[in-house]
Amino acid sequence: MVAPGMRRYKVRTEAQASLVGPEGSSPLDLPAIFGRRAPIRLEIGCGHGEFISQMAAAHPDEDFVGVEYDRLRITKGAHKCLGLGATNASFYGGMAEDFVRDRMPTASARRIYILFPDPWPKPDHRRRRLMTRAFLADLSRVAAPGCRFIFGSDTHNYTMQVLNNLTTLPGLWRNLYPPSGYRINIPTRFPTVFERYKKEEGDTIAYLMLERTDVPAPVLPAPHRPPRGSKTQQGIPGCHSGKTEST
Repeated sequence: MVAPGMRRYKVRTEAQASLVGPEGSSPLDLPAIFGRRAPIRLEIGCGHGEFISQMAAAHPDEDFVGVEYDRLRITKGAHKCLGLGATNASFYGGMAEDFVRDRMPTASARRIYILFPDPWPKPDHRRRRLMTRAFLADLSRVAAPGCRFIFGSDTHNYTMQVLNNLTTLPGLWRNLYPPSGYRINIPTRFPTVFERYKKEEGDTIAYLMLERTDVPAPVLPAPHRPPRGSKTQQGIPGCHSGKTEST
């Protein structure tokens, strides 16, 4: 069932379609897509496009790649970018794991954002979470040396799971939030409706920020993945501090 506010995105305009890349599994030629060579920022699960559109408008000298499972959200994200005059973004549909593994070039991203992925909070469902060791290895391949990876979640055990999984890939990432490895409720530059709602409810949000080293990423076999089902929170963005995003 499509929410009334999303029905307008069932049909893409020509302008919206110009910011949506083709489906498939072939690697992206990012300079050809954007018509230039510029730093690339990747948002995985870009939701309704609040974060990526504002970031693209704030950084016109950089290019933004957004991946999102829901087709209507992709169209809405393109619409938001156009509304802000940001044409330096390209949106792609599909599963995040496949997109990162098959389509993103090696060492292509200077920033990677994963903000409020679906937490799958029930213990029996946690195997469906995105942030597995294999996915983090693929993400490490995509990240250029010096790339910063920013993660945010209101599900704290998920944040700890990410940190734990990264310890099984030693030497690939440098934690920029010592000594604990995370920060709670830091000021954010472009908060989304979801983040504001969670904070208004009194929930605390945990953030990670890590920097990619120059150690080569291991190549791990693609794991068997159970179906994810509903993606009620996957890819809802908007949780970075001004300090993080200005660097």
